[in-house]
Amino acid sequence: MLGLFDLDNTLIDRRAMFARWAGGMLQRLGVEDPDGLGWLIEVDGNGYGDKARWMPLAAERFGVTEAAIEADRSAHWIASIEVNPAVGPALQRLVDAGWSLGMVTNGPPTQWDKIDATGLAGYFDAVVVSGLVGVAKPEAGIFELAAELCGHPLEGWMVGDHPHYDIEGARAVGLSGAWLPGPQKWPDGLPAPALTVDSIEGFVRAVLG
Repeated sequence: MLGLFDLDNTLIDRRAMFARWAGGMLQRLGVEDPDGLGWLIEVDGNGYGDKARWMPLAAERFGVTEAAIEADRSAHWIASIEVNPAVGPALQRLVDAGWSLGMVTNGPPTQWDKIDATGLAGYFDAVVVSGLVGVAKPEAGIFELAAELCGHPLEGWMVGDHPHYDIEGARAVGLSGAWLPGPQKWPDGLPAPALTVDSIEGFVRAVLG
């Protein structure tokens, strides 16, 4: 069986990662703004916010330079990752059951910095980063490439948090979608996912028992 997994807000909790970094950044830069962290989380939009747009707004709001924010991010962003300790053993159960696993993530080549920091790459037969291959979810090509690199037909599951990029993209190529909703709701009018789970280990329990 093929199992493809998204990275952000699936294998790792990017929302929590951003909150840890942003809260620390405000402290390190001496910013006193009781609503600042909530505002940053909102404009980040779970990673889908345009950093080029919100960074200058943040600099103006907090009375610091964009360079100072970017320098803090460069120094502390990766260190803000925390991996749920249940994820690795859950992936190992799939490996032991004979599954072929692939990680499929949209983002720049620097996604590899996060991937390396998670320590999870060893569970996967293939890791596909959109910024390195020139195709991104929900395009069929990125799922096809991941399956090819895993040496497995496009038959199995895609696990992710984004209804369109992960679940609908996977459905279009014949994969079943397992959705980790986080704080968002399933969009009206979109066919329901094959499975809704609250965690990676929840997905593994659902498919292996």
